Amino acid sequence: MSTRTTRRHHGRFAPLDVLRTAIVADDDDSTAQSPLTDEAAPEEPFAEPRRRSRFKVAVAASVVAALGLVTGGAVMLTSASTSSATNVHSLAIDKNHPDITKGEPETESSRSTTTKRSSADNSAAAADKGSLPALDGRGSNVSRSTIRSELDKAMSQSMADQRNNAMDATDSQARAKADAVSGTARAKEMDADVAKAKARAKEIAAEKKAAEAKLAAEAAAAGTPIKTGDLSAVTASGAASLPLATGSYTLGSHWGEYGSWARWHTGEDFIASCGTPLHAVSAGIIGQPTGGSWAGNHVVIHMANGASVLYAHMSSINVSVGQTVKAGQLLGYSGETGRAFGCHMHFEYYPAGTTPGDVYSTTDPLVFLRSIGLKP
Repeated sequence: MSTRTTRRHHGRFAPLDVLRTAIVADDDDSTAQSPLTDEAAPEEPFAEPRRRSRFKVAVAASVVAALGLVTGGAVMLTSASTSSATNVHSLAIDKNHPDITKGEPETESSRSTTTKRSSADNSAAAADKGSLPALDGRGSNVSRSTIRSELDKAMSQSMADQRNNAMDATDSQARAKADAVSGTARAKEMDADVAKAKARAKEIAAEKKAAEAKLAAEAAAAGTPIKTGDLSAVTASGAASLPLATGSYTLGSHWGEYGSWARWHTGEDFIASCGTPLHAVSAGIIGQPTGGSWAGNHVVIHMANGASVLYAHMSSINVSVGQTVKAGQLLGYSGETGRAFGCHMHFEYYPAGTTPGDVYSTTDPLVFLRSIGLKP
């Protein structure tokens, strides 16, 4: 038997060394065998090692084949990633739409187009959402005057919304508080105030007649004579005015409503923040305050048609009894004095022949205001 020697060479590919060693070993075994004779050859004790060498050859060959496949795949992938050529015959080209799957470097032209599209989108969003979003203006040219104008509009709208919300909350709070007060106690207090007003009926009637005469004399001296006792006399000496400026109030409880009052609501509530200016609805003479304790600080105006109006729950008063006032003149400011639940002005209308303070002789004040051309 020949001696098999396997040498390990540094730096060589290990699987190839295994294959080379196996092949050399087989050759040595073949040359070491004795020539065939007619006699049966004796069984070699090392036959099993020879079969194992063939198995090593097969394993080595498989490893080399696998490594060849891996190396070939790597070469193909490297070539594909670095190639810039395109097989146009393998593409389905749509000339009407751009190829959005292919990355391209951004150019000045494409950047300009993107900016214009972004500006158009911002403008559309501003139109939908209001003025202020337009000031975001990334890529847009917005002047300072435009910014100031839009901010003023937004602030005005915000303040109006807050005022309306506050008024609504005040009205709700007023109703809730009023509901908590004993109905029997309110009725007794109101009956006492009405009794006091009726006791002064003759005195107040004389005061009203004197007021009509004074208004007629002043109108004649001004060259605009009026017919007292007639509705036309109310506006003859000047345009009528709402008791509160438009936008400074909301209408609350209406005349004739039943609910938390002693019997029914005897006027119209103008819900407004405390301190809101109150104005004379027409020319007239300031009368004595006959509203009673429920009205708190209040003003009575006797008008030329023989009727009177009453402003209740005022925080302060700027006029005095016997003073002549013109339509729109400042009378004082709204509040919540007397039996009031939240800031508002309670407005009552007393037709000719009635006594201010006798609350159950009032009529709908909104009907009166509309009759002189006002739209509260």
